[in-house]
Amino acid sequence: MTSTELLQSLTNTNGVMFDIDGCLVISDGPAGQDGRILDGAAEAIEYMKSSGRKYCVYTNGTAQKPSDIAAHLRELGIDVPDELVLTPAVVAAEVIKDMYGDKPIMMFGGEGMLYDFVKRGVNLVDIDAAIKGSKPEVAAVVIGWDTDFGKPKIQVAAEAILAGAALYCTSFSPAFASKDRLNVGVSGFITAGLLFVTETTEFEVLGKPSQHSMNIISRILDTPIPEILVIGDDLYLEASMARKSGAVAGLVTTGTSSAADAEKCAPELKPHLVVDSMLEFVAAFSDADAQFRK
Repeated sequence: MTSTELLQSLTNTNGVMFDIDGCLVISDGPAGQDGRILDGAAEAIEYMKSSGRKYCVYTNGTAQKPSDIAAHLRELGIDVPDELVLTPAVVAAEVIKDMYGDKPIMMFGGEGMLYDFVKRGVNLVDIDAAIKGSKPEVAAVVIGWDTDFGKPKIQVAAEAILAGAALYCTSFSPAFASKDRLNVGVSGFITAGLLFVTETTEFEVLGKPSQHSMNIISRILDTPIPEILVIGDDLYLEASMARKSGAVAGLVTTGTSSAADAEKCAPELKPHLVVDSMLEFVAAFSDADAQFRK
C-alpha cells in the first residue's frame, strides 16, 4: 500500500477498534489497572468522535466487567461509555449463546466472565456441583481468566472434554503489554494444560485474533469489516486479526511489538499503518481527512 493509498484508506475508515493495554494505557495489571494513560490516547478517541467515526475499545483480558474497565478508563481521562468496551468474555458469551442456545456450558472465569454469560442467558453448569460428583452433560467448556483454577477444576473440565465437550479459550496469548513485570496470560495457560491432560489438539480461540472477535466488533460498530481499522500494540493479536478479516491493520509501538518487528514480520501480520504514539495516529487521520475527506 502506497502512502497515498494509506491516506485514502484512513479517510474511508468509518470505525476504529482500539486495543487498551499497550495502546491506550500501560500498566502491570489487566486493562490498564493501576497504570497510566499513553500520549495521545484521549485525543485519539476524541478525534474519532469529532470526525463522525464509530469506535470501540477491546482488551483481551476477562478479569473485569466492561463497566469497570470503562470507569477506570474514564478516571484516567479516556472518555469511553460502558457499551463500547469489549472483552473476550463479551465475544465468548455472544458466540456461545448463538452456537449452543440453551445447551449446558461449563465456564471457568471470574466476575468479568460470569457477568457477561449471565447477562446473555447462557445455561451455565454448576461447577461446584460437578466437582462434588454430579457429572453433568456439557456441550462446551469455555476457559477465561480463572486464577483459582486448581486440581478439582482441571478434573471436571478434562472429564467434560473427554466426554465430547468442545473446548474454547477466550485468549491464548502468553502475555500482555506491561509496564515493569511480565503480565502472564492465564486463560491460555489453563487451555494448554487441558490440551496436555486430555491429549487433544482441538480448541478454538474466541478473543483476539479470532474472526469471531472481528464479527462482534463489526456488529457493535454497525460497520462493514473493510471499513474498520484495528489499532493495537501486538502484531499477532491485532494486526493479524485485521489482515485476516479484511480490515485495515494498525500498529502502535508503545507495547509488545516494535517498528522493527513490523518491518520483518510475515505478510499476514504486517500492519498497513505503523505509528510510534497515538498522537502520531491522530496526525495520520488528520492529514488523510484534510487531503481526501469531503
